Amino acid sequence: MLDFQTIQEEFKKVQDHIIKELQNIGVGVYKEDLWDYDKGQGGGRSRLWENDSILEKAGVNFSAIEGGTLPPSALVSMKLPENTPYKATGVSIVLHPQNPFIPTIHLNVRYFECGEKWWFGGGVDLTPYYTKKEDVVDFHQKLFDFCGKHQSDYKTLKEKCDEYFFLPHRDETRGVGGLFFDHLNTDRESNFTLCKNLGMLLPNLIIPFIKSYAQKDFTPQQREFQKIRRGRYVEFNLLFDRGTHFGIQSGGRTESILMSLPSEVSWRYDWKAAEGSLEAELTDYLKPTNWLNL
Repeated sequence: MLDFQTIQEEFKKVQDHIIKELQNIGVGVYKEDLWDYDKGQGGGRSRLWENDSILEKAGVNFSAIEGGTLPPSALVSMKLPENTPYKATGVSIVLHPQNPFIPTIHLNVRYFECGEKWWFGGGVDLTPYYTKKEDVVDFHQKLFDFCGKHQSDYKTLKEKCDEYFFLPHRDETRGVGGLFFDHLNTDRESNFTLCKNLGMLLPNLIIPFIKSYAQKDFTPQQREFQKIRRGRYVEFNLLFDRGTHFGIQSGGRTESILMSLPSEVSWRYDWKAAEGSLEAELTDYLKPTNWLNL
C-alpha cells in the first residue's frame, strides 16, 4: 500500500541515488545534518557541500514532517478548517557550481496530506550563466522524453515552469525553464511514480554539464557575472518562491529552507552587459522559448 511511510522511504532512495551519482564523477564528501521538526513530529537529513571542487554550495535534502495545523495563510488558500493535521515529505535539491560554465540546477519532489486531501508536486529547472543552445535543447529533450514515458504533457508542464519561475520586476525568466507541477492528485500510484522518477533523473540532467565544463578556464570577469546572475536567483527565491514562503510561515527549519541560496552573490547598481558580449547573449535565453520547435 502506498501510504505516507512508504512514500517517504522511497524519497530517501531518491536522495541516496543522487548523492551516489554525484560522487561517482568526483564530487566530494558531503556534510550530513540530521534534524528534528520542533513544531511537530519527524525531521530530515540534509546533505550539503560548501567549497567542494565542483560544487561551491549545494544541498540534496530529505524531510518528512507531521503537524497539528497549517499556518493561517495555508489554511485559507486550501480552504481547510483550523487544526487540520498535515503530513509532508519530499526531496529538495539545489546545486550551485564553482565554474560559471556549469548551470545551477534545482529539483524538488514533494507529497502532502492535509486532512482528507492529498497531492504531489515537483519540478526541475535550469539556470545557466554561460551556455550553448544545443545544451539547452538537449536538457529539454530529456525532459520531453521523460514526460512521454510517464504519459505527461511536456508542453503544459514546461509552460507552467516558465510561468512560475519568472521575475516580473525584471521581466525575465529565472533561467531556461524545465518542468513544474503542483496539486497533482489524479492517481496516487502514477503521480508518485512521476515524482520519484523525476528525482532519479537529476544526475542525467546535470552530470553532462559537469563533465563538459568543470575543467574549463574562466576569468575573474566571468566569475563576477556568475555572482550577478545569482543575485536574480536569490531575488526569486526570497520574493516569489511558494516553498520558501510556506517553510518560513509554517515554522520550518531555517537552515534547510535557505539552503537554496548561493554562498557568494553580487548586486551592482544598474549593471548591464556590454553589447555583443557573451554575457549579453544570456538575455536571449531568459524568456519562454520553444526549445524543441514543437
